[in-house]
Amino acid sequence: MVKIMPRKVSKTRAVGLLVSGLSVFALAGCSTLSDGVDAVGKGVVYIGESVETATSDVTVVKVDEDIYALSETFYEPVKSLDSWAMRIEAREACPKGYVYLSRNARKTGGFAYSDVQCEGEMSCAFNLEWRIKCQDVPDEPFSLFGKT
Repeated sequence: MVKIMPRKVSKTRAVGLLVSGLSVFALAGCSTLSDGVDAVGKGVVYIGESVETATSDVTVVKVDEDIYALSETFYEPVKSLDSWAMRIEAREACPKGYVYLSRNARKTGGFAYSDVQCEGEMSCAFNLEWRIKCQDVPDEPFSLFGKT
């Protein structure tokens, strides 16, 4: 008869085995985790879009069959040529997707560089203007970490 003696496993090896086992378990559930993140992301986007459309005023003008001009007025220094409200309106105008032909910030006077200038003597109002063309472009997947 052969007697099997239990082996002592070092703490480091035990932790390594535990981490390996958890990694396999986590990878097996990646699709479920990913689906959950997508569902939460869609909910966050839905709430954000609802607030954004209620609080902003985007003008959309059809220039040509597939070309639209969008504009929105801001009262702050130019920080970006991007606007969530304009993305929402662009997606409504072009449900299959769109590409940017141009994105500009337009103002008759000089642009402010900081919020302090807006509080003082300078008017910080400017128009953000996009020209887009409708074409078949797939939607970007939601990411917790921004654009990829």
